[in-house]
Amino acid sequence: MKSLLVRVGALGGLFLLGWIAIAQAQRGGALVEEQSAAGSTAVALDYSTPAPASPERNENPLRAPATQPPSSDIPDAEPGLIRPTADPFGLRNRYPATPTSAEEPVSSGPALAPVNTVRPAEDRYSTPPAGDARLADRGGDRYSIPPAAETAVPEDREPAPFRADPFAVPANPTPISESDQNPVGMLPQRGFADQTPLASEGTGQPGDPRLEGIQSPQLTIQKSVPKEIQVGKPAVFRVVVRNIGQVPACEVEIRDQVPRGTRLLNTKPQAKRGTRGELVWTLGTIQPGEESVVEMQLMPTTEGEIGSVATVHFGADATARSIATRPLLAIETAVPSKVLIGDQLTLSIVISNPGTGVATGVVLEERIPDGLHHPAGNELEYTVGDLKPGESRKLDLPLVANRPGPAVNLLTARGDGNLRVEDKRELEVIAPQLDVALKGPKRRYLERQATYQLSVANPGTAAAEQVELVASLPVGLKFVSANNAGYYEEATRTVHWRLEKLPAKEVGSVELVTLPVEAGRHAIRLRGTADKGLVAEKDQPVLIEGIAAILFQVADRIDPIGSGSETTYEVRVVNQGSKAATNVQLAVLLPPELQPVAAEGPTRHALDGNRVFFEGLAQLAPKAETVYRVRAKALRPGDLRVRVQLKTDDMQTPVTKEESTRVYADE
Repeated sequence: MKSLLVRVGALGGLFLLGWIAIAQAQRGGALVEEQSAAGSTAVALDYSTPAPASPERNENPLRAPATQPPSSDIPDAEPGLIRPTADPFGLRNRYPATPTSAEEPVSSGPALAPVNTVRPAEDRYSTPPAGDARLADRGGDRYSIPPAAETAVPEDREPAPFRADPFAVPANPTPISESDQNPVGMLPQRGFADQTPLASEGTGQPGDPRLEGIQSPQLTIQKSVPKEIQVGKPAVFRVVVRNIGQVPACEVEIRDQVPRGTRLLNTKPQAKRGTRGELVWTLGTIQPGEESVVEMQLMPTTEGEIGSVATVHFGADATARSIATRPLLAIETAVPSKVLIGDQLTLSIVISNPGTGVATGVVLEERIPDGLHHPAGNELEYTVGDLKPGESRKLDLPLVANRPGPAVNLLTARGDGNLRVEDKRELEVIAPQLDVALKGPKRRYLERQATYQLSVANPGTAAAEQVELVASLPVGLKFVSANNAGYYEEATRTVHWRLEKLPAKEVGSVELVTLPVEAGRHAIRLRGTADKGLVAEKDQPVLIEGIAAILFQVADRIDPIGSGSETTYEVRVVNQGSKAATNVQLAVLLPPELQPVAAEGPTRHALDGNRVFFEGLAQLAPKAETVYRVRAKALRPGDLRVRVQLKTDDMQTPVTKEESTRVYADE
């Protein structure tokens, strides 16, 4: 809009200049001015006959003559002169003809005579000729009219450019780097593999089904005190906690400070001290609709406002359950009980999954025992693959008997997830053979009898004659008894059994009772012999150990006692075991109301505030005992608890016992 107004104004100015030029030409038809200073004369211009327009020139009616005076000083036109009116809304010729110079006539009419540059003073609006030096200074005269040669149609002005929008978004924004796209403060996700593993074995179990879902116990706490208490008279402050929710509140705990200006006399139930000296009541679980009350008995000592703030802390239990499946492996192997040497036997193997999940990566491993042979070697492997729950596979393994005697076939099945199961099957290649066995404890404590089952077997095809079974006892085992006519030779420390004949496939068993008398590692050697050079031996290792069994008791010699009196706590430690107890350590922990006065025991002691520590006793022999004594003075009345802790090298955690002492105040 602004550009249009500028253009219309410029067009109107050009029309006005043209009209002034025409009016000036009509006024000065025959007028010749006299120049007083130079005596020059001007040639009169006859306007009676208008000059025809030049056919070779595009006459611009808006071009002002070279001598056009300023429009503000042009007199009115003569009577009868029609003054042209410029159309401010008319179209403008954007491409006008080339303007003529100031010396060119505007028409083919009579030419003007040269005008004297010296003009009278009253003609102050005439334009100096071209090249006059005065034109050089006209640039700063913004009110003067330039010569016609310099007057031109204003150029077509383009609209003003748009100003930059401070809120505009660029057409091609700068791409954002990857680092700028990352949210501020966002940490990279961590997988389970990057985290430090915690305990590998779980101990939790699903809880009551009522604990499933959202659990929100609600507790209210109210503290009540007497409206007025008096200095020197006991007063009771009470705190009531109620569960107004629908689920139990667990691990409920009330904490309260003893008010300033009072002295604590007693609490009900018994409270304990917190880390900051506050009273702590541990109430456990409060069921919905139930309440718990705690009290503290105070003795006011100063006048003024007395009170404290009680707080309640509690937890809530929640449970959830899921179903875990477990794949299992089972092996059943069918083998003949007897096979002649050189014959082929077939192991019929059935592997199954009796579990509830899919067993994956199942592999069978066969270790062929001595006496049997397979062309592929003694260790075989077969890939079964996956077994669904309840699925089973049947396999046949052919073997050849190449050596007489009993054999135990071991077949192992393993799978992903540490699945492993073994199946042992015994078979016999028919031939006379002797075998002995011993079953019994491999670890035993001193002075506790150990019973062993000894056996001799003939897995052959013929009876074994003159069979003898001998058990050699180590020095750590003492002979007690033997059945089936067994006899003991003290000189050789051997026990003997004799059997005239042992039929094929028969097993003879005997029982041997011993008593461990010496700690250490020992071995029972079992040897079986028979005619035809049959020999079988068996060793059974036995570890004999002692055990330390510590028992201690705590007792106060005087109970109750008055405030300011003394009592002695006696700790009696007895080793009831069969092994010496080593590094016996004892600590006596006294409450603040008791002050340790003296201590005695088998080792040196040290006092640390209300605690008495005894140095470790290097050894306490079996059946031996020792006594520790601590003498203490009662400082304040109350129902006091003395704690005694005992620890030895054989104990993983200390054993703690308490002794109660009642201290009363004399009135």
